[in-house]
Amino acid sequence: MITTISQFLDACFPFGYPLLACSIILLAAIFYHLFFTNSHRFLKKLSPNLQRMEQGIGSAESSLREQCMYSTHPLADDVLFVLQHHKDADISIRTEARLRLRVDAERAGMAIISLITNIAPMLGILGTAWGLVDIFGVFGTPDAQQGIAMGISKALYTTIFGLAIAVPGVIAQTCFERGLERRAAYINDFFTRLLSLVNKG
Repeated sequence: MITTISQFLDACFPFGYPLLACSIILLAAIFYHLFFTNSHRFLKKLSPNLQRMEQGIGSAESSLREQCMYSTHPLADDVLFVLQHHKDADISIRTEARLRLRVDAERAGMAIISLITNIAPMLGILGTAWGLVDIFGVFGTPDAQQGIAMGISKALYTTIFGLAIAVPGVIAQTCFERGLERRAAYINDFFTRLLSLVNKG
């Protein structure tokens, strides 16, 4: 009967520790993504000044400019870029290119999540095949019963471990993809409104 983590990892040998590493990397990537995807929160801080600009309040643009000048957020540079270069003929194209980079940055950690989600079940299946090889290797030997039991446990434990890592990874990836779509739409809406206002001005 397995009662400790080390016993469980030993039962999955040699795939237990690689799967443990996958689970740690997956958690780190999830927290990394949650920590660095904050564009919508930053733009919500700017929204009151944008709304004031839409209402024709003269001091709103200077307030928005000042708010961005004292911010270290990457999107602050994009807002200032639009305010400073809005008379350029290609401002829309250049702004769109900058925003594609920002949206791509919002995918922080998602490539790692996708990679681990694909690797973990494969390691589990590989462990299953390894366990079956052990089972067939002990047939006809004096210790066949014990060898078969160990082979079956290795096959099952590695599969369970791999799937246990992949399932939350798939859930996180799906939620993050949906969140990315919402943030991209929010960024696009904010800068569309801003470009429209400064071009009218």
